[in-house]
Amino acid sequence: MNGCSDCAVCIIASLGEIDAGKLHALRFHIIDENDVVESCSNLQIPSRSSIAYLPHDPIMKNPIRMLMLTLSLTIVCSQAMATNVMCPVLRDREATDEYVTTYQGKTVRFCCNECRQEFEQNAELYASEVPQLQNLAWSDRLRDFFDTNTRYVAIGLLLTLLIGLRAYGYQSTNRIGDDPPTEAAIDVDEQFAQPASLPAERLPLRQRLLTGKVSPVIPLVILCGYLGYEIWSLRDHIASTALAEEIHFATFYDFGTPPVPERPADLENRLSGSYYRGNDERSPRLFNEGNYRTATFHIQLVDAQGTPLVAGDDISDREVFLNLDIDRPPFTPDFLYLPRVMETMFLTRKSEIFLGRDSPVEDAVMLETVEPMQRWNARFSLGKISCCSKELRGVVYVSEQRFYKPHWWSSSEQVGGARMHYGIRYDLATEVGRLTEASDMYMGALYRTRKFPKWKVPMTEWFSHQPIPELPGPNVEDKALLGIDDHEADRGVIAETL
Repeated sequence: MNGCSDCAVCIIASLGEIDAGKLHALRFHIIDENDVVESCSNLQIPSRSSIAYLPHDPIMKNPIRMLMLTLSLTIVCSQAMATNVMCPVLRDREATDEYVTTYQGKTVRFCCNECRQEFEQNAELYASEVPQLQNLAWSDRLRDFFDTNTRYVAIGLLLTLLIGLRAYGYQSTNRIGDDPPTEAAIDVDEQFAQPASLPAERLPLRQRLLTGKVSPVIPLVILCGYLGYEIWSLRDHIASTALAEEIHFATFYDFGTPPVPERPADLENRLSGSYYRGNDERSPRLFNEGNYRTATFHIQLVDAQGTPLVAGDDISDREVFLNLDIDRPPFTPDFLYLPRVMETMFLTRKSEIFLGRDSPVEDAVMLETVEPMQRWNARFSLGKISCCSKELRGVVYVSEQRFYKPHWWSSSEQVGGARMHYGIRYDLATEVGRLTEASDMYMGALYRTRKFPKWKVPMTEWFSHQPIPELPGPNVEDKALLGIDDHEADRGVIAETL
């Protein structure tokens, strides 16, 4: 055995009966060559240039380390720049960078300017909905990060691993200098199983995976394919989000899924009643500052012949119907009741976001014109209460078909969904086949426009079972005050001249 008595490497080698020259050669990977010569000058050491080695960079030495570092930096950066994805005021709608404010030194995003103003006035009510304002544990932060960015983490890890494998395979086979390898170097390589020195078939599977050269085309193709997928998915997501926003605005946030109208607290149980729709616009130049009636609704529970039903009537094995009448109050603008508008209104029990886009609404009952531009009617079947059942419950929606162009190059429009303007809730209870006093039916508004936030104008001034004042005479002719331009843009309807 070669070696010397005062060299720590040689002493260690002697204990394991390992050739000290080979052990010294192995140290080329971790210490300087001069240090070896100084500590054991009487030993012949193979040339450094003849030994396959990895750079001393601890990151590039192992792709797993590089992978973990990349993941850690990604998580840290994402948490450092974290901000709310959803609007804290309307929590079912995504926030954007267009509407932001600063609260407690943190940037908070919103879906619209109205929500930003509401947050600034009542921040303490919504602060709990803003994740960056919470003192979350790291486990919760990591879980939220992975839940929100699953696809990005997966593709990032894959690309990092491929790039790391290529870098590792390249550097583990790189040699410095032109000196041919000596027999000692080859012997060292074989004894200590340096990944780049053994034939591929003699390497374990893990080392073959780590040292195999990865073509740069593979990460590039994967990256391009992923970016293409993301662009296409993002396009569809943006289009769907914009369409849902245009159709429903805050319906599902305000009234749940499926939407259920709020029942007035002062309303007694009844199976018929009248309800009144107010005006959207507010201005001192309008009658009653804009708080006047634009529609009157009459609902009633009836049988197949249209006979009104009341508590005490026998409805066992009889089909019952919801009857809806819509009357136009005097002096209301024509553009609200154009045939093109009223022909899109229907009754249904369904409440999907894009109702009617992919398939017809099976239970739709369209409004019928009783008197042109003045009165409309629809009768919707609620079903039967059988002998085995004592109750019949549900919601019927007064909905409007909404149209859109699926592509910018499209010349025609198609149904994009249905806006649920109103909901009619029915709770029918029977005893021995007869309606009880507990039976109830009421109507409520489900849709409000962006310019009519409920924190600015009470819903009772917009839709109520209490009468809303009618216009006493002809209305103003200012289109801006009447909101005609907004209605035209919203519905795509060309209003007739007032």
